[in-house]
Amino acid sequence: MSTSQPEQNRDSTKIEVNRPLVAVIAFSCFVVAAVLWQMPDANDMWVAGFMRAGLMTGAIWLALPTKKRAAAWANVSPWTLFGVVGGVIAAAARPKVLLAMIPILISLAIVGKLLKGRSPDRPGRDSWK
Repeated sequence: MSTSQPEQNRDSTKIEVNRPLVAVIAFSCFVVAAVLWQMPDANDMWVAGFMRAGLMTGAIWLALPTKKRAAAWANVSPWTLFGVVGGVIAAAARPKVLLAMIPILISLAIVGKLLKGRSPDRPGRDSWK
C-alpha cells in the first residue's frame, strides 16, 4: 500500500498574492524603523533591518501584477536579465567599474531608442496639447 496524495493535491495550485497586504507589511516595516530610530537607546541593527525589509517589500509590491497590468518581470527578455545580473556582479566585484558603465549604458539606451523608432500606434507629440 502506497500512501500517495489524492489526484487534486498533486496538481500545482496557483497562489494569489495579496498586493495590498504586501503594501501594509512594507509600510509597517517603515513605521517600526522610524519608531525605533526615535528611541534614545535604539539598536541601529534593528532600525537598519526594518528599513531594509521595508525597502525590499516595497520593491516587491511595485513589481507585483495588478488587475490592469502584468507583473513587472513578465516581458523581460533573457538577454536583458543576463545583462542586468552581469552588471550587478561586475559592480559588486569592482565598484569603480560602475563609474565607467554608467555612460556606456546611457549611450546604449539612447542608441537603442533611436534604432527602435516609434511604434505606429503611438500618438504624435502634437496630440499632447
